Formats: sequence, C-alpha cells, structure tokens
Amino acid sequence: MQILIVEDSNTSRMYLEEILKVITQNLKTKTIDCAVCGEEALEKFEHKWLKGTPYDLIFMDIILPGMDGLQTLEKIRDIEQTRQIPEDKKVKAIMTTALDDNTKASRAFFQCEALSYITKPITADKIHDELNKFGMI
Repeated sequence: MQILIVEDSNTSRMYLEEILKVITQNLKTKTIDCAVCGEEALEKFEHKWLKGTPYDLIFMDIILPGMDGLQTLEKIRDIEQTRQIPEDKKVKAIMTTALDDNTKASRAFFQCEALSYITKPITADKIHDELNKFGMI
C-alpha cells in the first residue's frame, strides 16, 4: 500500500505516520510518504504515477499553507480525469481537519470525492475503523 500524508503540523504528521506504521505493519509492501503543503503533495502524487507506483491512500489535512487540502484534492482528481484513471484505480482520500464544518465536509465528499472525513483529534481507533470499513486493511 502506498500512502501519502499531507499535514503541515509536524506533530500531527509524525503521529499519523506512527499510527499508520502500526496499522499497516502486516502488509508486505508499503510506503508512507509525507508532504507539508498542497503543492508538495501534488509533486509527490505526479512523481509516483510517473514511477508506476501510485498512491493507494492519501490522508489530507484541509487547512494547509498555500493551496488548501480541498483545492489539492480537486487538482488530484483533475489529473486522474485527464489521465483517464478508472474509478477503482483512483487514490482513496481521507480528509482530516480540526474543523467540524458541514460545508467543508460536503465539499470534501461531493466535489473532491473523498472517501472519509475525520475530525481531530485523530486516534488509532478512528483510523483503523475507517480503513477497515473501506476494506483497505
């Protein structure tokens, strides 16, 4: 499983990375990459496609410096559409945020095709439940 964490908070990024390492420890092939802003996430996303090892899952914070998480995910969806990526091959996205905002949640699901929306504080149980619910672990 190829995972990208997009989170500008160093503490949150490291915490999420540790949770994912534990949850995915039994997977034979896994990579967990990190980005601190939307622009860096787009670069990493494109690079992985060019290498032939695209991300399976992205954890994307909504509030990021520069391009926010929703804008970044919209651009990722545009890239997938341009490349005519089949629905089942599109990256799964889980949005993370400190905001409990219905407008942002609606946009995440309907406009950005997010798989899930998790409000902080993030726990290992929340992550495990979401990945399990969608058959990713």
